[in-house]
Amino acid sequence: MTLVTIVRKNLRQRALASTLTAASIALGVAVVVGILTLKEQSQAGFSQSAFGYELVVGSRGSALQLVLNTVYHMDQSQGNIPYSLYRELAGDRRVKMVIPVAVGDSYQGFRIVGTSDRFITEFEILPDQRFELAEGRAFSFSEEMLEHVMTSSSHHDHDHEGMKFEAVIGSTVAARTSLKVGSTFEAAHGVEEGPGTEKHEEVWTVTGVLKPTGTPNDRAIFINLESFFSIKGHVRPGEEGRGPEISAAILKTRGGLAARDLAYDLNRRPDAMAVVPAQVVAELFEMIGKVDKLLLAVSVLVILVAGVSILVSIYNSMSERRRPIAIMRALGARRTTILAIIVLEATALCLIGGGVGVIGGHAMAELSGGILKAQAGIPITGWAFHPLEFVIIGGLLVLGVLIGLLPALKAYRTDIAEGLSPTV
Repeated sequence: MTLVTIVRKNLRQRALASTLTAASIALGVAVVVGILTLKEQSQAGFSQSAFGYELVVGSRGSALQLVLNTVYHMDQSQGNIPYSLYRELAGDRRVKMVIPVAVGDSYQGFRIVGTSDRFITEFEILPDQRFELAEGRAFSFSEEMLEHVMTSSSHHDHDHEGMKFEAVIGSTVAARTSLKVGSTFEAAHGVEEGPGTEKHEEVWTVTGVLKPTGTPNDRAIFINLESFFSIKGHVRPGEEGRGPEISAAILKTRGGLAARDLAYDLNRRPDAMAVVPAQVVAELFEMIGKVDKLLLAVSVLVILVAGVSILVSIYNSMSERRRPIAIMRALGARRTTILAIIVLEATALCLIGGGVGVIGGHAMAELSGGILKAQAGIPITGWAFHPLEFVIIGGLLVLGVLIGLLPALKAYRTDIAEGLSPTV
């Protein structure tokens, strides 16, 4: 009979205790693996998605909310900035490209973004990568029509003569809706579409479908900005005492110190602020990192407590196993063999729990990653292996040996004659 067979038999005899202690190990390991897998990929995904957004200009408030709303198409818009600021930035010599953004509507839960065609044709979403059309073309955009709409004094029935209501949709939108090139749709007011949601009377035609980018833009619908401001109910000159406004502006500068100087000037204004999305994302994950460390510490504590449980369980079983051990010794088993059996039992429990925990952690990360992808458009796979998992398995191996030594030494010192003598 081999050592492995003996260890397996011993674990089966204490099936309940073995299962509970291994499950405790598995729980701690699953949390550690899940956190490591999710954090690395989500941080890389969020950081990569913020690459092309050198500066984002929006109303004063939360920098994180501005970035989430403009870059990741999440959260609510915290307010608007004057359209005149967009025109001012377009003429600034430090600015290479300025892209207006107007949000507030949706279709089947997907955000609608009013912008210019430059976002589709010129904006660099990833290093040396622009949007590519899987089919169709970019929407038509007319600066002259936009100026006409923004400066029109009418706020009754809209003059749509010559107006093109066109849209380009992300790959996820195309996959999850029935929209394709040539399809038409009506926008819903607000970012949460429900049974009582008000529909706009305007109808948009899909002119293009974007190829997948692996960014939140896959979940967005882009329309020409002039059509956005032709929607009934959107702010027009003279309404509520304000001039025309947009939600935000995305800036590309000419390099050097231009971005820093622009941010400084814009942040001195009372009606706007400028943020660096990459910096905001870094600060966000720095805060999240503190929570991760706490969860990791708790998980390690769970593993250690489970290790102590294994130690207590095996140690307490030594009294009832004294006779079988003495019989094995009488049949010729060496003391080192008995020691090895007990150490292998403890190590096996740790490794079984660790293996189940690793699988469970990846499954948890896969499930959470699917939710995160649906909400933020960040692609995450739960089955990506993290290098620290080797450390976890190695640590469990060492833990198993250490917690098995004390009961193993007790078995090692078992006297054959005493073990074989009948107990009262």
